[in-house]
Amino acid sequence: MTELLNLNEFHLDVLREIGNIGAGHAATALSTLLQQEIQMKVPCVRIASFDEIADILGGAEQIVIGVFLRTVGEIPGNIFFSTDIG
Repeated sequence: MTELLNLNEFHLDVLREIGNIGAGHAATALSTLLQQEIQMKVPCVRIASFDEIADILGGAEQIVIGVFLRTVGEIPGNIFFSTDIG
């Protein structure tokens, strides 16, 4: 995680844009599937340890929907996508 601490605002903007593009494609596909409008917000990008996730999302008792994705290969890492259900 040491390398991740060296990310600057430009790097976070790039990650945010990649997330935004992916979420846009997913929203379009879901909209087509459900035949109704889907609204989305620009994703928030944060670098955090796995232990910090519960606190970032509002505490251990907060109910959220999440997807954890581990990447391997030349650029290994983890991505955690979450949204509240409210």
